[in-house]
Amino acid sequence: MAETLTRHSRFAGSFYPGNSREIIKMLDLLKERAGEQPRQKHPPILILPHAGWVYSGLAAVRGIMTLVSDPPTRIVLIGPAHRYYFLGFSVGAYEKYSTPLGEVGIDSGLQQAISDQTGFEFVPEAHAPEHSVEVIVPMLQHFLKGNFKIVPILAGSVSRASISQLADALASNLDPLADLLVVSSDLSHFFPYDDARDLDEQTVKFVLDGDTNSIIEQSGEGGRLACGFGGMVVAMELAKRWGLGSPALLMYYNSGDAGADRDSVVGYASIAWPPPDLSGE
Repeated sequence: MAETLTRHSRFAGSFYPGNSREIIKMLDLLKERAGEQPRQKHPPILILPHAGWVYSGLAAVRGIMTLVSDPPTRIVLIGPAHRYYFLGFSVGAYEKYSTPLGEVGIDSGLQQAISDQTGFEFVPEAHAPEHSVEVIVPMLQHFLKGNFKIVPILAGSVSRASISQLADALASNLDPLADLLVVSSDLSHFFPYDDARDLDEQTVKFVLDGDTNSIIEQSGEGGRLACGFGGMVVAMELAKRWGLGSPALLMYYNSGDAGADRDSVVGYASIAWPPPDLSGE
């Protein structure tokens, strides 16, 4: 079991640069393009894309820049499992998460509380070869200066019941003013450019409207609308439990806009929920 306690990078050098110098250089260039995003309080929930940084990195950085003026101390990341099939969600059982920028601590107490409350177990065969969480972590390390702990969770084949279980556990164990849920998801996959934009516009509207039924029904087992639709619905359910306002689309484009072939594209969006309104109005 000892070898599973640290999750080591598997995609440095492919989905993102392979060494710290090149990582920092690329992220700083993406920051310049994304622009400063000052906020009084950080969003409690973000949806970010997870493709190679040359394609989706700008949208992901655009979302992460909303965190820098008020960084969270604990971050739960939910990504889809692309390479291993299992039912429900898998809560990580690591002690550390390692990237070329160094190690990130795991909040083992939070990790255990979520696992105990939901009954979701660690599926190491899903976490080890998965990129959906890994590509986000170095961005958080660089822009938040590493002063946070994470809990990595992967979504397998999920049901409405498992989504509700996880949303309940997150609502009872996280503080929307101090903590953060990041859902890692790309949008439509491998449609022609115009068809993809139409599909993605529909998906974003479902998210902004809180329409969980349409996300589940129209994504289906294959994730037609979004590969990370399970985590997206968890986010939408958590926002309802916390009484958050409507989310905002921060940025959208697809791989065709980023220079890839427009005959078969992947959509990318960053979406943020506002912090709780404590004014009493």
